[in-house]
Parts: sequence; C-alpha cells; structure tokens
Amino acid sequence: MVKTIVQIQSELEMVGFLKTNGTQCRFVAIVTDTVPKLKVACPFKGVRKISRKLGIINANYNTSVRRNIAERLGVELADVEYTNGAVWYKHLQTLDGKNLPVVVHATKATGKHYLQYFTHKAESKYVLPSGEEVREEQLEPYFYARSDKEFKPTVIAVDLANVKELRASGVVMQAEDLAEAEAILAQ
Repeated sequence: MVKTIVQIQSELEMVGFLKTNGTQCRFVAIVTDTVPKLKVACPFKGVRKISRKLGIINANYNTSVRRNIAERLGVELADVEYTNGAVWYKHLQTLDGKNLPVVVHATKATGKHYLQYFTHKAESKYVLPSGEEVREEQLEPYFYARSDKEFKPTVIAVDLANVKELRASGVVMQAEDLAEAEAILAQ
C-alpha cells in the first residue's frame, strides 16, 4: 500500500484527518509519549511512557462486551443485553450522527481531543528526564489498581497532543518530535 507521509504541526491536524477518515472499523498504529498516572510516593519523578501501539478505532464497545459475554456463557449474541455505563467523554460525530474515534470532555471545555481506540498490542518503555530507562517492574508498586473488567475490552483515550505518529488508511502523520520517541523505543 502506498503511504502518504504528512508532517504535522498540531494535533488539530490529526483531528481533521480522523474526521475525514470516517467511521469504518479499522486498525491504526500510533507512537505516543505520555506521563503515566502513578502514586505520589513514586520515586521516579518525571518518568514518561513511550509506546508503539496497534489498536482498532470505530469498534462498537457495546457489541464487543455482548459478544464476550455470549462467548463465555455459551449463548447467542441476540440473547445478551448490556447497557453502557456513564463516561467522562462525548464523541465527535459525522454530519449524519455517527460516532468518530475522537472524543472530548463531556462536561468541561478543555480544548483537548482524544483518540479512542481498542488496544490490540503494544510495546512501551519508561524513561526519566535524564534518558535513563526505568523497568515496568520498578514502577509496578506505584501504579493505581486496575479494575477487573472480565467481559470488557480495554479501551484507551489518548490525548492527541501526546500522539507522535498516527498510521491509518495509508496515511502516516508524524509530529516534529517523533525521532526522540523512536530513538527511545529502539534502545
């Protein structure tokens, strides 16, 4: 597949691309540079998480949960009912009212846009401001407890300002500082 590489100056360019990319369920590959949520007692101040991820956008969460329940219980999908719970976000939508994979805060105007995707696989490295790598096992005691979501897929909403590269539909969008993240992942 021929790829179009686009150097971007702002995450709003990714928002525009995702709006025009449509609502079809598809794989995306992203490189992110985020600050992990860690307990205050964590001695690794300023640690960043650099990740390369493969995920699915525009998947139907409710259908996914219902399918998982049906498979585990050995019943037909049509026999499973599930109601989505409250969420902190709202989807941007197409003109005809279909959800896009971009979400914003539902109750406050922050100006931030988030890419919502179902995780498929990921590789991550944690680094200090000095460039020194921190192993995930060292950070484990400082992560907040994760809730048990037996039937629920992992869905992530990453701030588009933290996305350094987005690959979808033959287009590669790259932020100016992608090289730094790539160098860390290559170590």
